[in-house]
Amino acid sequence: MLSLALGKSSLHSRLTGRSLLWLACLLVISGGLSLTVLLASLVHDSERNQLRERFSQIATERLSRIQERLGDQLKELDALQRFFLNSQTVSRDEFQGFVEPLLDDTLAYSWVPWVARSERPVFEEEARADGLRRFRFHDLDKDGTAQTSPERDHYLPVFYSVSGLAGRLPLGLDLSSQPERAALLDKARAGRQAVASDALTLIGVPGADARGILMAVPVFNPAATEGHALRGFVLGVISLRREMEQGIPDEVLGSLAMRLIDITKEDDPQALYLSKAEDDDSGLLITRSFAFADRTYRLELRPSEGFAMANRSSAWHLVIATGGLITLLMAAYLMLLISQRQRALRLVAERTRELRERELDLKLSEERWAFALDSAGHGVWDWEIASDTVYYSRAWKGMLGYDVDEVPDEPELCLRLQHPDDAPAVDAALQRHLRGEAPIYQSEHRMQRKGGAWVWVLDRGKVVEWNPDGSPLRMIGTQTDISASKAAELQLALAHGQLRGVLDAATQVSIIATDLDGFVLQFNVGAERMLGYSAAEMVGKRPRMLHLEAEIQARCEALSKRLSRPIRDFHHYVVEVTAGDCYDEHEWTYVRKDGGHLTGNLILTGVRDQHDQLVGYLGVAIDVTDRKRVQEALEDRDRLLQKLSARVPGAIYQYQLYPDGRHRFPYVSAGVSDILEVEPEQVNGDASQAFTRLHPEDLERIYASILHSAAVMQTWREDFRVLLPRQGLRWLRGESEPERMADGSVLWHGYISDVTGHKLVEQELRALSITDALTGVFNRRHFQERLDAEIARALRSEGPFSLVMLDIDHFKLVNDQHGHEAGDRVLKQLCQRIGQRLRRIDVLCRLGGEEFIVLCPETNLEQARSLAEALLQGMRRDEVAGVGHVTASFGCACWRDGETADALLRRVDTAAYSAKQGGRDQVCCAE
Repeated sequence: MLSLALGKSSLHSRLTGRSLLWLACLLVISGGLSLTVLLASLVHDSERNQLRERFSQIATERLSRIQERLGDQLKELDALQRFFLNSQTVSRDEFQGFVEPLLDDTLAYSWVPWVARSERPVFEEEARADGLRRFRFHDLDKDGTAQTSPERDHYLPVFYSVSGLAGRLPLGLDLSSQPERAALLDKARAGRQAVASDALTLIGVPGADARGILMAVPVFNPAATEGHALRGFVLGVISLRREMEQGIPDEVLGSLAMRLIDITKEDDPQALYLSKAEDDDSGLLITRSFAFADRTYRLELRPSEGFAMANRSSAWHLVIATGGLITLLMAAYLMLLISQRQRALRLVAERTRELRERELDLKLSEERWAFALDSAGHGVWDWEIASDTVYYSRAWKGMLGYDVDEVPDEPELCLRLQHPDDAPAVDAALQRHLRGEAPIYQSEHRMQRKGGAWVWVLDRGKVVEWNPDGSPLRMIGTQTDISASKAAELQLALAHGQLRGVLDAATQVSIIATDLDGFVLQFNVGAERMLGYSAAEMVGKRPRMLHLEAEIQARCEALSKRLSRPIRDFHHYVVEVTAGDCYDEHEWTYVRKDGGHLTGNLILTGVRDQHDQLVGYLGVAIDVTDRKRVQEALEDRDRLLQKLSARVPGAIYQYQLYPDGRHRFPYVSAGVSDILEVEPEQVNGDASQAFTRLHPEDLERIYASILHSAAVMQTWREDFRVLLPRQGLRWLRGESEPERMADGSVLWHGYISDVTGHKLVEQELRALSITDALTGVFNRRHFQERLDAEIARALRSEGPFSLVMLDIDHFKLVNDQHGHEAGDRVLKQLCQRIGQRLRRIDVLCRLGGEEFIVLCPETNLEQARSLAEALLQGMRRDEVAGVGHVTASFGCACWRDGETADALLRRVDTAAYSAKQGGRDQVCCAE
């Protein structure tokens, strides 16, 4: 009855324990999986935010860059318009020289003059005389064939055109014949501002750039008599593909799907550009609308599929996999703990029942002991040596895939299942223990499972009973499956071999690894070649012999002062400089095995395991002996060059210009601090600081001369002005020889000197030679030079100019009545009053005595007469102190086409004489 009661109690305990076991496992699994899903969701959201931030950063930068480039196009077109406005005439060479530096992003610039029907024959003839032998006004038919333009009220021919493309320029093409372009020009003229076209198929532009935008800005003549007459239009042609793609790295271009839309007409938006990259389905989008000329564009950017794939992370998958695995391991561990506790409780119950039931025999106790070992995962064997019988436990047979009744309990079974290659070693280990040479028997060997597969087992045993004669009687042991640990051991050996191969492959780098005590563990092939020692000679030793003792002592003393504690030796130095996550990098003198010395750049760092525990130290060194020798030679050369250049007045320099527009001074002597008031290191990497010193009026000319020198590879020689913070305005003279480099850049070698004194003397002599000493106005000589220049200008552009001559009335009476000093005062005050009423471009000259003349550029006869009348009224109104009213007789004449300077002077002199003959104090105009 007692046995039955104990059995029922044990059964109830087992059922209750199993329920609690499964409940606890379910709670652990559900809680772990919930935390895993939550963490994976957070990681996934974080990855989405990172993708959105990366896309926003690259898209915003690209948006700003495109908008800036389009804005630069308008600025360059505006600069070309001002160039025409500030110039009466612009030659073909001047136009080409101005626009060629602007062609980096623009396909072409053109000048389209406005030509009346009556002016067409003369215009075509002059164009042919200017070098365009086949120039004619023409239209394009539907096949693109040039046809002579028919009679129209006016024409808009392409007269100047400069392009960076190797296409045929449509010079002479009348844009009035093309409705789209004619409408664009009419719109620019009506609005008096820059305008842009819809997307057009560009004429003369091949390939992928054939689709683009035409920009136009009108140029008016401010000196026209009635209103502002239209001179023509400045055109710029840009490629949509270039503006959107040029200069963008391939990785950035492939990361964004870009779309440019013209939204000037809200009800009819037009897509102008679509990038090749396909957008992904992430839903990310950045748009920006901006104005360009008279149009409004919207730029849309989406991440491409390549960008999304490159920035997409699968960390949340790893979180789910790792969390799930950890959850299962925790559940398994909990199950193991609870099962072990239940097993222990059952053992206690069994021991209690054993105490209560004295009738249980020793065999039952041994069976329970064997069952406990089997449940722990160990197979048990019991060998009766005298009778040569063996008992194999259930776990021992189950480890090899057999049921209890499938194999017999006989010694030959173990021998039959052993791997033939392992049998000799197993037998030798067993015999050593049986002979008493080893305290226990232990062997790792392979056993064959039921299906034929081989598993590694750890076999242990010990003799527990001996015969009186000392021979073994009974031996008990266990056998455990160690296949997993063996596989890990093989993987570790493979990884160690691979690491050794990597270290030995670095033949140009010395890699030495030590343990925590400073003894060498690894000494790679690079270290053997560099230092002459073999790995066998160095492994197990400290590397102090590789360094100079004096250098080690000096480094230890310096570190001791910095840390305020003593540093004993080289190993102690390594420990201190690599403490924490720090590393140390210095140049050390190495001592080779043959006694030679070399200089090496040594990096010392700590080595940590997967638990972030320090396990050793690593030193990586590179031989820099040759580099140090070359560096010292270069430093000696630089010191010699500095001494020589310090004796040279001015500055010696090297100036380098790259194809992408970057420029720098690779070398410049110390004299540049006096010449340009900048330090050499300020311009070594970027020459922009030096160019800020140039006078604004000389800046464009200097840039153009540099580009011309680079294009024709001829000597650069220029005089120019600079504005210095301390010295103010100075004149400099530069001269250098260009050299084409392998990377496409141009390198100039030359010097710059200060020629301010020479220039001041030149200016003073020039001023004395063209200025009247008494009145301060220009003299006859300067007037003659300006008159010749103005006639030449008028011949080129057919612009009018006039002369206004005045002769003071009764000036001899002034001298006779008031004296010559009063006469001189009259002349000076007259010049001051006239100068106040003249324009900046007008030129007042004294021809001699009381006779003066005013040269008025861009002025017709009526305008000249108005000026003379204003001067006459001013003289009548204002008195001269001590003299009274002084009057003058005025003559006016306008230059005629083909007229010489002498003929013009005779006509204006005749007009002035007629004013005197007519009663003085009046204005007469030449016929």
